[in-house]
Amino acid sequence: MRGGFTDGGVSGVGNEFVQALMANQGFDKYISDKIGALAKADTIATATNLLYYDLSHLIQFTYPYRELIPRISRLPRVAADGGNAFHWKRITGIGTNNVSAGVSEGNRGARTSVLEQDMMAAYKTLGKESSVTFEARLAGRNLSPEVLGISIQSALRDLRINEEKILINGNSSLPLGTTPTPTLAASVIAGITPSFANAAVYVACVALSGFAYNTYTPYSSVTGLGGIPGQVTKVNAGGQSTDTFGGGSARPSAIAAVTPNGTTQAIVATCSLVAGATNYAWYVGTTAGSPSTMYLAGITPSNQVVLTKIPPSTNQPLSALYVGGLPQDNSTNILVPDGVLTQILGAVTGPDPGRAMSTNPFSPSGVSYSAGGSIIYTMPNGNTGLTISGININEFDAVLQAAFEQYKVGFDRIMMSATDMIDSFGQMLNQASAANIFRMLFESSDGQIRAGQKVTSYLNKFMNNTLEVEVHPWLTPGTIIFWSDRTPYEVSNIANLLEAKVRQDYYQIQWPWTSRRYEYGVYVDETFPMYFTPAFAAIINKNPSSGNSVF
Repeated sequence: MRGGFTDGGVSGVGNEFVQALMANQGFDKYISDKIGALAKADTIATATNLLYYDLSHLIQFTYPYRELIPRISRLPRVAADGGNAFHWKRITGIGTNNVSAGVSEGNRGARTSVLEQDMMAAYKTLGKESSVTFEARLAGRNLSPEVLGISIQSALRDLRINEEKILINGNSSLPLGTTPTPTLAASVIAGITPSFANAAVYVACVALSGFAYNTYTPYSSVTGLGGIPGQVTKVNAGGQSTDTFGGGSARPSAIAAVTPNGTTQAIVATCSLVAGATNYAWYVGTTAGSPSTMYLAGITPSNQVVLTKIPPSTNQPLSALYVGGLPQDNSTNILVPDGVLTQILGAVTGPDPGRAMSTNPFSPSGVSYSAGGSIIYTMPNGNTGLTISGININEFDAVLQAAFEQYKVGFDRIMMSATDMIDSFGQMLNQASAANIFRMLFESSDGQIRAGQKVTSYLNKFMNNTLEVEVHPWLTPGTIIFWSDRTPYEVSNIANLLEAKVRQDYYQIQWPWTSRRYEYGVYVDETFPMYFTPAFAAIINKNPSSGNSVF
């Protein structure tokens, strides 16, 4: 066969040339250098990328949800009936004129007195938006849940988490005002080595609501974002409008000054208590009258702090809370309803219903009453947490005693932060053996012992009921709430002491297409009326058992 292959081999001029090239070692090396060894040309490895993509069609949700909505998920939801606010009337006392019931012969008795109050809670709309592009929906085909469902579910869950924050910390109508000027004292404190220079140190304080604490994020000196929230501007979906509101911080205090003695004296700064505040932020600098060079040292659960050094210049400056170069009260958000703490600490839904039916004109030491009538126990400056006396917590007993003597209320639960749970009840079980009255018995059938005891309830010695102890994710350290689920009095015409009064419960809107994007909004229109504020109480200004925060 000319020019081709024969049974015996290769023949022809062309094939002889190819044979010569193949026999040439230099040519073989040249080809190998250019395209790799010829012997490996038919190999398939993982690097070839002929791989199956092993993907589960089920999308995983790895974030907490139900753990972040412990109260809103249980709160009674009651339909409203129009108007821009919910109104109700209440009778808060009878026989308040204290006239004797004794009657002389042939005469009539004195007329009794009846106290009435008109109450109001304004409705607010809460909502979250989400969107899915056409391409995202096509690309997410075969995933479960479908991306449109994930989008709407995410908006609803985010709304409910925000609703829980607002239920506890929402503040629409209790301005914190101007933070008082802190008093400063330079002093030697055992166990603390400060690092100040022999020069003046300037300190300012900013009172915070619970919402400011919850929305605090670490500050970035590069972007200027984060830190204590001041005035907040929110860009709404659609990009055509914005809302401006306060992030929960009071107007910064005037700047105080003191000169510590170098490396021996720390600074103890004390701010007068601010009604409605749950925390305090402290700013420190070395330049007089310069908020732009005063930086955040830290946030405390009480109105006192120990300062040991100048914060780094990468921390949030005090000037970040100014508006137009001037200090401003950014403590309220008029877009949300008032929450439980605001109603406990202020006079949101009406004046004090009075203690006209009180059986003791005097209250335990440390107890006061808010303008709305709730019992407030204020921990003293520089405290070392709750006072544990054997199996008792003195501050708890003071609140419970006052509640019984003034209102005949016993509460149902005690709510606190995780920090306070460990610090309070952990401290109770952690007393030194000589003073510890607890005897703990460990039983083991399999050679294993479970450590870590927990206090789950507290006995009310005056009403003889047991209060459950509950950790709440959005309560700030230093603030403890006493909460009532039940109406304390018979035939009171109060179905719920606290409820969500809704003009429109959760609803979804699919907006008209203006681009190749599915757009959804999830909304609720409601308010949180607290019908009897004395059924809720608070302990505030509590330090950890170690005492003042040190920065």
